[in-house]
Amino acid sequence: MNRFFDAESPLMVFLNRVCDLMILNALFIFCCIPIVTIGASFTALHYVCYRMIRDEEGYISKDFFRSFRQNFPQSTFIWLFVIVVFLLVGTDMVLMKNDVRFFPTLLRYFIYADAAAVVAISLYAFPLQARFENSIFGTLRNAVLLTIGAFPRTLAMLVVMAMPFLILFLFPQLLPILVMVGFSAPAYACASLYAPVFRRMEPRTEETEQDGEGPAEEA
Repeated sequence: MNRFFDAESPLMVFLNRVCDLMILNALFIFCCIPIVTIGASFTALHYVCYRMIRDEEGYISKDFFRSFRQNFPQSTFIWLFVIVVFLLVGTDMVLMKNDVRFFPTLLRYFIYADAAAVVAISLYAFPLQARFENSIFGTLRNAVLLTIGAFPRTLAMLVVMAMPFLILFLFPQLLPILVMVGFSAPAYACASLYAPVFRRMEPRTEETEQDGEGPAEEA
């Protein structure tokens, strides 16, 4: 029985991870309250999740706020860019709903694909911002390249991020659980998906820095 409660037992490792994700989820929600800080919060969320996947995490709150502070300017710009694109796509979707006659089927599918593409690109943009030093344009470009080049992982990430909404729709009584880990758990799952891709990118970054050049911008 004591082995179940040993610090290295699978049960305790799992419970510790759940506790970390609950703390991380609370930090994320708290830092999203001003709305404009959502981009920096997403970046910090993925920074901590990526370190968890690599077993490099230290203090959750310390790592979170360090990434939040360091990446705030660029993350905020990326977030505002995503919001503007979403507003444009959302406007098209509202117009399409109100006047179907001027939106043929092919055009409607194109608008839906645009919305999915924006979500997919943002799923890479904030983790890239958290992990790699780059220009805003370079980060967004790499996010686009990864969205296309790692499409099976992209599709899996989209499914993972949609799961909380689907669970809430089917089982609204599970809302308290989603409040506790509804953001951090999907981010952690996504980190496990993009981590192998990021690992392949990291040697290039290190080689570039050793050559005295700027941060790598290639995906």
